[in-house]
Amino acid sequence: MATACQHSAPTPADTLEQTRSVIAPELRQLGARNWVVIADPTYPIPSGAGAVTVSVPTGTADTFREVLDQLELQASLTPRIWVCNELAAVPEERAPGIGDYRKSVNNLLSGRFCYRLDERIISMQLAEAAKQYRVLYIKTETRLPYSTIAIELDSGYWDSSDETEIRERLKKLTPTPATTLPPAQPLPVAQPGTTA
Repeated sequence: MATACQHSAPTPADTLEQTRSVIAPELRQLGARNWVVIADPTYPIPSGAGAVTVSVPTGTADTFREVLDQLELQASLTPRIWVCNELAAVPEERAPGIGDYRKSVNNLLSGRFCYRLDERIISMQLAEAAKQYRVLYIKTETRLPYSTIAIELDSGYWDSSDETEIRERLKKLTPTPATTLPPAQPLPVAQPGTTA
């Protein structure tokens, strides 16, 4: 007697492994000034040449955790995280699960550098970044409003405060002119009938 082959649903560990296999190679290609955006399936992708899109079988919070873990493994990049201001105001009755999502994301943000800005400001920043730099868009299974997380990547060994310090040092090393030349004097003009 023949039996039908049955496929069991993937376990959370399987889907996390699938997510890791998709995003790890993409993250290894990124450097400072690149961005990672973790978004819902309907998030609009800018048409800039730097936009790259992948899809994963996990939710945004789990994907965010995996991205942070991968960045820590690389240790050469520091994430600056951008979260939508509107997320704090979405009511549970309009978006079931938003409370658990907020709690998960806030736990992952603990101790990390984070901006909380209106979604439209984050979108404008991403569209501008995609004109010059690579932006990796990761579309997840999460279907919650304002759940997008954007991550601006900075050098893990040379950050903006280091850059500011070196610019100040360069100003001190740049020699200033010791003397200033006097303004040029006009040459005398010879008068007709005379010799110079």
